[in-house]
Amino acid sequence: MKTDRFFTRAAAVLLAGLLLVAGQPTTGQTLTFGRSKARVNPFQILAVALALQVGVVQKRFDRNRRALQIVRGPDGQPAYFRQEVAGLIARTGEDLDQAIENVRPSDLEPLQAWADDQLGRIQGALAAPPGQRTAVSLPGFSNPQAVAVVASLERLSLPRLASAKAAAPEQDTISAEKTDSLLDQVGKVVGRIFFLADHKDLEVKLWVGSTAPHATFSFWSQGRIKGSPPAPTTIRTDGKRDHVVRGLYVYRAAWTKGAVTELIEYPKPAGTSVAMSERLDLVNGSGFFCCRFDEQYCHGVANEKECRR
Repeated sequence: MKTDRFFTRAAAVLLAGLLLVAGQPTTGQTLTFGRSKARVNPFQILAVALALQVGVVQKRFDRNRRALQIVRGPDGQPAYFRQEVAGLIARTGEDLDQAIENVRPSDLEPLQAWADDQLGRIQGALAAPPGQRTAVSLPGFSNPQAVAVVASLERLSLPRLASAKAAAPEQDTISAEKTDSLLDQVGKVVGRIFFLADHKDLEVKLWVGSTAPHATFSFWSQGRIKGSPPAPTTIRTDGKRDHVVRGLYVYRAAWTKGAVTELIEYPKPAGTSVAMSERLDLVNGSGFFCCRFDEQYCHGVANEKECRR
């Protein structure tokens, strides 16, 4: 019956995901349940395993968020210690990185790069503008000493924050309203990855077009590269590639006419005056990308027709 086959396949995917989390090889395996057999897609396995891992990160983030200490800011309104908020964001980023590392970091590197980029932007928004730092005194100290948050917002773990408070009688604060806004964004980053994994939607079909005929579009994961740089994936425009891992990518588009080759790169080379092209974001993007050589930039489009206008 179809229902039996459905549950057999679902059970196979779930078991394969659990095996992957436990460090057991599963790719290409055929799993047997009684008289039924089911062959599982490798990325369905990754999705199940990742959903389990990221679900743990979500719960830990929510728990640590509720544990943040509320204080009264200089204006008398509810606030949080900026270092504690920075520590929570950094710790969540580390947990998310570890969740991906526990599954299959080489396959999911673009998704990891996307998460790092998103959390880095939130950390940047958390840094107080120069000259706008405020402080609040902790009780029990007679000689308060101001402690500024490091501009780079180094990744501090929550246990280290406890010892930092003992050594620093005065800390910079951030309003509860801004803190809630920033931490909501962190929650959305974690939630987005969980949603993609839970819905087994870790891959996308990418179509790339251009205003110049038969250009080449090469792309590879943005962010940390361990060992040798990976070979880029190349698409000949107007063309598509199936099974591209969702995440954040850098790219180079090239069009050769005679002895001249025109290039569009992201990020743009230092010292160039051309406009910055859009990022290739395959988490939030449409899956359609267009390079306009006449205007020297690439950007996301809603569909193929939009690239030909």
